[in-house]
Amino acid sequence: MTHNQFDDDQLEHILNNAPKLSDRRSKEEILNRLLADARLQDHVHLQALQQPNDDEITSQEQHGIHTQQKGAEGATIKKEGRKWPIFMSVAAVFALTVLTGSMFMNNNDVKMDQANAPETSQYSTMQDNRAANNSIHDHIMESNIVAEHSRILSLRSSVYEDDLTDAVAFHIGLANRDKESVPMTYIIPNERVATDFGKKDPTTLQMYEKYAPQIDEEANGFTDYHPYKGELKEKGDQLVHVLPEKNEYDVASKDAGEYVGTLQDTFSDSEYKSIEFEKPDGTANALSKEEETSKQMALTSSNHFNYYLYKDENGAEYLSPDSRKTFSTVTEALTDMRVKNDDAYVPVIPENITYTVKEVAEGVIVTFDEPLDLTTMDVTRATQLIEAMMLTAASFDQQVRLDNIVQESWEGFDLKNFLPKPVGANKRYMP
Repeated sequence: MTHNQFDDDQLEHILNNAPKLSDRRSKEEILNRLLADARLQDHVHLQALQQPNDDEITSQEQHGIHTQQKGAEGATIKKEGRKWPIFMSVAAVFALTVLTGSMFMNNNDVKMDQANAPETSQYSTMQDNRAANNSIHDHIMESNIVAEHSRILSLRSSVYEDDLTDAVAFHIGLANRDKESVPMTYIIPNERVATDFGKKDPTTLQMYEKYAPQIDEEANGFTDYHPYKGELKEKGDQLVHVLPEKNEYDVASKDAGEYVGTLQDTFSDSEYKSIEFEKPDGTANALSKEEETSKQMALTSSNHFNYYLYKDENGAEYLSPDSRKTFSTVTEALTDMRVKNDDAYVPVIPENITYTVKEVAEGVIVTFDEPLDLTTMDVTRATQLIEAMMLTAASFDQQVRLDNIVQESWEGFDLKNFLPKPVGANKRYMP
């Protein structure tokens, strides 16, 4: 017989440390419980115990209880003396059988548990993998949503109120190679502004003096133009530019060059209503070499533009007014957007698309003559068309609604209703 050393040692340890058994039940009660156990009905020793007892009862009934009492009692005591050693042996064997069986059953349970452990481990691994896959799937879904949101925001070139939840907009006009100004809108976090200026809200001039020098214009394809030479100062609701003795700023009454354009794009719709130009000695100057009369330029009332597509020499595209041409009505400005004035600025409206413009109390409605399917256009061009019309209406402080478009929404814009009014064109983030 092959012995397992570990099992033998374990069995010996269990037997040596088994609790001492005690039982207060009578011998008859124990024997009767054993005899009543169905599992022991065929046990040879219990049958031997049971048969003599039956013979004794039969003998007592035949000879009479009273006449044979003494002899029967003596015989009973003698028989009991013979039967109990046999009974104790049977009980011991039974106890050991139960104990050993219980031990081996427990041992088998442990082995079965160990055998089933890989399956349990495999199931746990499957559950972990499923949870990991679900987590990865959720992460991918979130990433796709973020990517889609970022894509929409990347197609939108303008700044909206939603972009300024925890930030402010800094407007500035950058001079391009054609000596015109391109309006730019930089988003600056509130936390940064608070660090730079403390609790007090900075004025537009203070913002300009702080952030304009931080913009690398040439790296972005523009002329190194800011900050302005000379001194800028506030005088009530007026801005004053005190010019240096030698400068290249030349303003004529009918000339809208890069200087005038950058001033309008930087300080329009601010707390300043106009800008005045002065010589270093404090006298007013029209800045024209032919004129020495006092000159002021309004910063708000005349800034009604329409927007075209401008592409710089690096291929970057911007929505910008064409040569600072102004309009008296929003209808005129929107209608004129189809006209090509020069090669530098390209209309965002394709030649084959026509529309009508109607001004209403809520804003201005542009209705296309034929149903306009934006999917037939390049997605960027379609978005530029929508935003250019929005910016044009916004220059008149109005909102626009676009009717007779096949799509009900486009890149996050709800085309069933009036579109939001942009805060500024050409979104950028302050470096």
